[in-house]
Amino acid sequence: MRLFVSKRPEVIGGGSNTFACNFTVWAKRNGHTIVPRMELAERAIVIAHLAEEADLKRARANGCYITHRIDEYFEANEDEYRRRKHAKIIALNRYADVTVFQSQFTYHNAYPFVRPRRHEIILNGGDARVFHPARQPGEFIGHVTWGVGDRKRLDLLYQKILETPNERFWLIGRHRESGYEFRLPNVVLRGVKDRKQICKEYWKMKLLFFPSENEPCSNIPIEAILSGVPVCYSDTGGTPEVVRDCGEPPKRFDYLLNHLEEYRQRCLRREDLHFDSVMKKYMTI
Repeated sequence: MRLFVSKRPEVIGGGSNTFACNFTVWAKRNGHTIVPRMELAERAIVIAHLAEEADLKRARANGCYITHRIDEYFEANEDEYRRRKHAKIIALNRYADVTVFQSQFTYHNAYPFVRPRRHEIILNGGDARVFHPARQPGEFIGHVTWGVGDRKRLDLLYQKILETPNERFWLIGRHRESGYEFRLPNVVLRGVKDRKQICKEYWKMKLLFFPSENEPCSNIPIEAILSGVPVCYSDTGGTPEVVRDCGEPPKRFDYLLNHLEEYRQRCLRREDLHFDSVMKKYMTI
């Protein structure tokens, strides 16, 4: 089948880029062809605002089946960039045959703004051939972030590091840009890693600390769970839907830390987070 995704995959990037990379690999692995323009495709996945109305019009005229993937958090009093971005999502959605919300949280948040003609709720997934457990758990509490905004709650990470000086922390991402002094005796700052490197970073972890709030459906806890790493997560947004019984919220941090093997075993059973499982749902809606 001729397929199209509206984001060009790159070596480093956030959730939309990760989906585009996984989708491209999955398509080629399963005998599909990725075409360079939407109008040439039999099926297209439009990610959020990353397309133009004219392209969707041509694709629909050619009989392309369009899935609009939405992984966004709509807020009151948004800045100009987010207002324009979300207005474009609403405009593009008029051309979609079906809309995929990335979590129940995303659906309840975004549906009143978008109001699609038809929708499904499908969680993200990760490439289980890339993200898989190490033979033994790591020794560090890990944290991964590609952003440094307030929603990432790096203040809670910094506080947790100070509160637990006997634990060592393995930090991947843009922490040096955050304004917090993460160069501490019990911290290893790894910096930004590309997709080929990041899987090995999870192998260093025994636990992922993920306090980021109101995340629609972040790939970070998904990749951690596929790597056999339990998650201490913010119980806001779509993250609880992803983690399920593979972690605990911060108020149960100590309990989680003392029962890591039990939670690791639960991680190893999460085949629903395999990208192959996710794409079976996309291809049948």
